[in-house]
Amino acid sequence: MGRLTLPSPEKPAFPHIGVRRREVLAGLALAVAGCEAVPASPIDHGAEVLRVGPGQEYESLTLAGARLQKKWTDGGGHPLADPAPAHVIISPAEPGYYVNDSGSHSRRWPSLVGWPPFEGNLFGPVVIEGEPGKPPPDLVTDGYADGVLYYQAGLFITTGFDATFRNLHFSGFRRQDGGGSYAAIRFNPQDGRQARIVLEDVEIDHCDDGLLGGDPGLSLTLRRCFVHDNGNNTGLCHNIYMSNGGTLIAEDLLSTSCTIGHLLKSRAARTIIRNVRLLGDGGSESACLDVPDGGILEIDGLVCEKSPGSDAAWIIHYGGENQDASGVPFHVPASIRIRDLTMIAPEAFTRHPDWRAIVVGFANQSGMGEAASGAGSFDVAPDAQGVRVFALSERQAGLPGATVLSSAPVLDLKSPVKS
Repeated sequence: MGRLTLPSPEKPAFPHIGVRRREVLAGLALAVAGCEAVPASPIDHGAEVLRVGPGQEYESLTLAGARLQKKWTDGGGHPLADPAPAHVIISPAEPGYYVNDSGSHSRRWPSLVGWPPFEGNLFGPVVIEGEPGKPPPDLVTDGYADGVLYYQAGLFITTGFDATFRNLHFSGFRRQDGGGSYAAIRFNPQDGRQARIVLEDVEIDHCDDGLLGGDPGLSLTLRRCFVHDNGNNTGLCHNIYMSNGGTLIAEDLLSTSCTIGHLLKSRAARTIIRNVRLLGDGGSESACLDVPDGGILEIDGLVCEKSPGSDAAWIIHYGGENQDASGVPFHVPASIRIRDLTMIAPEAFTRHPDWRAIVVGFANQSGMGEAASGAGSFDVAPDAQGVRVFALSERQAGLPGATVLSSAPVLDLKSPVKS
């Protein structure tokens, strides 16, 4: 799909919204503040369906979020222990319709409309999807760091309940001054819950972080997702970063063009990669794939390409980062199984010219000892077959039996998102 042009500072933030629409939205905001415009819960016990978009029951995502907060919290804003499920269906709209529709801390809204005061907190199980059979809605912000995202977090913040995101496009969750850490979706730590988060046919681009966060019980699945052009110059931002979790499954994923941060970083106890492309494409990304806390790594179809401007001397990193103090130990059991892996190094490094002789394809640092790799760490021997490398020697491949290619493979840059 074509890239969305975000408003410039010199232009009105919402040129598509005329005076009449502004008045309508302002009136709706005030009405919701008084709870007059929030529909009652359905009588049946199935998932409540909230339809969002032009001419729908909820004209904006923020108003739908206000309804969910009413559904999922008590009168004082405290989350319910056993919230009922919800299903949010978002219709596509003209360009700019959903700009800054990220909660009533945005300049789009004259006052708060929900409580708690961020309508993107997901305090219950939910499916959020673009209208089936239609193009994905463009959920964006112009990112002027004035509270567009509450506490500089994300459009949606999971809180330990199951959530599915499908047929959506997130873009522009990035502070314009380059110092933020906004994300499309943020995973908040929730010890004790076993949440399952699924993203299917989702595109995320031009954010500080695409996906960020985690907790020990989290299971994250990315299926047919296109994550690209995220990150900023702080070095703390990534295309995808699961900071803790039980399982991360990536299937038919393309992650590319990340600034400084990782194309995919997983601190999960188990990381499963199937038919994935992690392509630097000229960014200054760190590792293409980083699994720094050991655990189970299974690769069945992976292409990694490192950018010439990278700030890391390895393509894939496993183990070698002690996070005991942060509550992420070296994960045991730990194993490495690789089938069908291609690693492509640059023929010359632009930022670090001397790295050409030391770059490593698969850097296995699991056996560096507890000080470096964490308590309980040990040397994990890879079981690797079908490994190919370009611009790396057999020794630099880091995996025994690798085939050295004489020419660079042709890369597939097509989005895996199902249209």
